Amino acid sequence: MKYIKLLFIFLIISQTGCKTHKQKSDLLGIWESIESHQTKNVMTFYQDSLVLDGFSGDFHTNSEWNMDDSNIYLKNVRLMDTILKKKLTYKYVLNPSKDTLWIKYKIEKGYGSTRLKKVEKNLFIIQ
Repeated sequence: MKYIKLLFIFLIISQTGCKTHKQKSDLLGIWESIESHQTKNVMTFYQDSLVLDGFSGDFHTNSEWNMDDSNIYLKNVRLMDTILKKKLTYKYVLNPSKDTLWIKYKIEKGYGSTRLKKVEKNLFIIQ
């Protein structure tokens, strides 16, 4: 009976880990903002880091990231060698076709939001 309980706990933990990995893989890649009332921003999700480019590519941050069903958690948001924020949380919704991402974030006067479309290349990186 003891082994069955341990096996059950292991299965629950491994299924939770697989779900998070699957969700994270859905976000991997390059996402470009599509809101006409905001400046262009590009978020590039890598397995272990998130790079945010904005303001014509002049603004460039990177951070560690993780997620759950409704939030993206950023840790150690850096601009060059300076940590701007230790922790930052975005609420998110990914559409069913997984090509549009809606993000809600806290600002001084409440909340802001933006929509991003999955794209093939970062418009700020000239190749």
